[in-house]
Amino acid sequence: MTFALSPPIRYAALAGLLAAVLAVGGLMMMGHGGSAVATPHVIKHHPFGQGAKTKTTVAPKKHSTKVAKAKATPSVPAAPERPSVVIAALAAGLPAPLANALGRHQTVVVSLYNPYSQVDGISYAEARAGARIAGVGFVPLSVLSQAQIGNLTQMLGLLPDPGLLVYIRPGTLVAKISGFADKETVAQAAQNAARGT
Repeated sequence: MTFALSPPIRYAALAGLLAAVLAVGGLMMMGHGGSAVATPHVIKHHPFGQGAKTKTTVAPKKHSTKVAKAKATPSVPAAPERPSVVIAALAAGLPAPLANALGRHQTVVVSLYNPYSQVDGISYAEARAGARIAGVGFVPLSVLSQAQIGNLTQMLGLLPDPGLLVYIRPGTLVAKISGFADKETVAQAAQNAARGT
């Protein structure tokens, strides 16, 4: 017994098969075209200050066919001795950046800031400008860095964020300002500290 389909049924089966192939092909093409779901916008905070790192790209090194001559290694110079002011400031528990600044300047303005806060960024810039106006040293310390502010927190308690500290040699705190201070206020505090008033 043979099985035969009538011509109208054969045409309907071929048309159905063709429609199925076109539908699958169309779905595959749409799938490769991209996603209809929009990706959410991600806000990336850019840290500032001393702890901010910049990305550097290094060009690939070119290989040379020449044989490099051995160079004599230069003698390593001895590390310079630390001034007694720096040693005294470190012994008093002050962070190294502040102690080193006191080695270079009689008066130092310390800006306490959070590198991810816009308000702290403005406060940081004003403190730096005020120190420049007064002609004194400037040191930024991130409140997010335990290495930078751990000892200060133990000595002074909870530190303001943003905040400002003014130190004079050998490591004496003479002014503490909580919150935002403009450059004129910073300069005046630094000048008063330098004059001993």
